[in-house]
Amino acid sequence: MTTESEQTIRVTSPADLISVVPYVLGFHPSLSLVVTMIDGEKSTLGGVMRFNLPKDSADAVRLADHLTSVLIRNAVSRVVLLGYGPGARISPVIDAATEALNRTGIDIRDALRIDEGRFWSYTCTNVTCCPPDGVPVDASSGVPAAAAVLAGFVALPDRAALAATLDPPDGPDRAQVEVATQAACAHTRTPIDTDHDWYRDGVDHISAALDRVQAGENLDTDEIATLGVRLTGIPVRDAAMTFFGRHDDDVHIRCWTEVTRRVPSEFAAAPASLLAFVALRIGDGALARIAVERALSVDPDYSFANLIRTALDYGVPPSAVVGMNFAEMAEAIEASARRRPDGARPMLPEGW
Repeated sequence: MTTESEQTIRVTSPADLISVVPYVLGFHPSLSLVVTMIDGEKSTLGGVMRFNLPKDSADAVRLADHLTSVLIRNAVSRVVLLGYGPGARISPVIDAATEALNRTGIDIRDALRIDEGRFWSYTCTNVTCCPPDGVPVDASSGVPAAAAVLAGFVALPDRAALAATLDPPDGPDRAQVEVATQAACAHTRTPIDTDHDWYRDGVDHISAALDRVQAGENLDTDEIATLGVRLTGIPVRDAAMTFFGRHDDDVHIRCWTEVTRRVPSEFAAAPASLLAFVALRIGDGALARIAVERALSVDPDYSFANLIRTALDYGVPPSAVVGMNFAEMAEAIEASARRRPDGARPMLPEGW
């Protein structure tokens, strides 16, 4: 089995798969059910889904039904199930998932439990290769793990470490950005020419920021503050999506991660949602979920973030986002902004 990236990573055994999964997720899972989807005749790793372990057997059945519906919706025919945790927590989940998947005809290539440096197979009864005390495995070593590192993948210690990548930076930057944001807000409130093009102003700032990040430069304090304020205008935020394809996806990831981290928390919903959108676009469900949670922690009713969360919950594939016509979207957004120029004016959070 291989994962398709710029560098092919060949997976030929359960131990190989276990070593690769943390790099696909971006962190080492624990107390989780991970479903790896297998595509095509070449057994390509088509995608990975992770779920928190349910609390009881009823929740296990609901989880099994949900993941089955997602797999059917995405026309997945073969999977490997990996449960991370003690047998008492994993076995009921694997049993429920196996029963649900068997009813649909989805082929379970293997079902594994991983705990404390060992794995067990629920499908293999050969004690020679799958002894009762488990098979030792080191999820951070092996050829596939090394290949993943060379290909640029990173596996953080756990999900909390991934979430921490969006935490505000320490040091004087936070106070400096707050002062700059206050100045940007004051400029927004200042009476100016009614013909001021808030939309074009915001789009120009987005373009300049992406160009800076693409050149390997960090955004300065004023740029972060201005972007944070301008993105509160919904047409400007939506226009940021139309830059996909003009810059590499990695540029968008780095840009919106930096803006999400550095803006005052009240301004983080828009850049965090943009980060979630590009993560969904490239199939990084873990980062997309973390970014959505960051956005909704600021504003639980933020519609863009809730839309992405729904897409994640229903297993919308990256291809649905990649196939969007961003050129047409840009034309429609700009036409709307021309009809209602003041609609792109920043909508400042309460207290700013």
